[in-house]
Amino acid sequence: MRRGTMFIVLAMACIGASIPLGDSMMETFPVWVFTCITLMIATIILVPFSTAYEKTKWTKLGWKNYYGMFMQALLTATLYTIFLLYGVIHASAISVGIISSITPAVVFILSFLLLREKLNLKKAISILLAIVAVLIMNVAGVHTNGEASLLGITFMLLAVLALSLFFIYAKKFSVELPPYTLAAGLVFFGTLQTLPMALFELSSLDLSVFYDGSVWLGILLYSLLGWMFAYSLTFIAMPRINASTAGMANAVIPVVASVVALVFYGASIRFVDGMALLLVIASIIIAEFQEKNNEVTMDAIPSEKLEEKSI
Repeated sequence: MRRGTMFIVLAMACIGASIPLGDSMMETFPVWVFTCITLMIATIILVPFSTAYEKTKWTKLGWKNYYGMFMQALLTATLYTIFLLYGVIHASAISVGIISSITPAVVFILSFLLLREKLNLKKAISILLAIVAVLIMNVAGVHTNGEASLLGITFMLLAVLALSLFFIYAKKFSVELPPYTLAAGLVFFGTLQTLPMALFELSSLDLSVFYDGSVWLGILLYSLLGWMFAYSLTFIAMPRINASTAGMANAVIPVVASVVALVFYGASIRFVDGMALLLVIASIIIAEFQEKNNEVTMDAIPSEKLEEKSI
């Protein structure tokens, strides 16, 4: 496995592990308060670390870089996370993980529409399988209450859209700044973006929850998994891979989310969840096979040209 692929897989594994954790924390915290606090802790860790390790000169980054970090924070730290956490309120962590894994199909569609990348038969089959998986879950329902199920699925589809747009945007932007600087900038802007709503929710929150040590442990773990490790590993990986590969790595999310939910939270997986998961994994395998073929073809072209020149 290439280093770039390994890093993006580890990043998606961190996100997958954070989904059941976020689900459990939603029993104690409102969405915006939890998001803002975890982002703030990640900022406190990452800003000094990136300044010391990468010698970041924050006053000299320029408007373009700050705008890029702001937009990426909006897509992931704010929109993706808020939709995700609202999604886990109305759906199980396992179902949320499965729906999240259709991101590769959405990345392919957006690449076709926005970047004018070619859409071949294998990509079309991959997209179709992912869509069928979501339709199965939509028809079967995540909860016995159909309305709540539909709401949870809607939030998760919006989260998938935000994350897919992030991968396309991040591929173009990630080479401009060092990875830890980018990660620090995103959690900083994410903190600012979520702060107003967090302050509004905080006014109605019972502050005695902050006296519980286990609550702070959950907050710290989510800050590390969902923000610090996930962002840092993603930005280390992005210069080494393309957007489609980053999208395909999302296949790791439902697997890790399911394992963590089953092992640590006593969740149960239904037959329909397993069926949808298999369809999604099949779509990822087809897409990945196509991607590998493309990489082999691209790698072969330079060597052929070199042989021609040497002759």
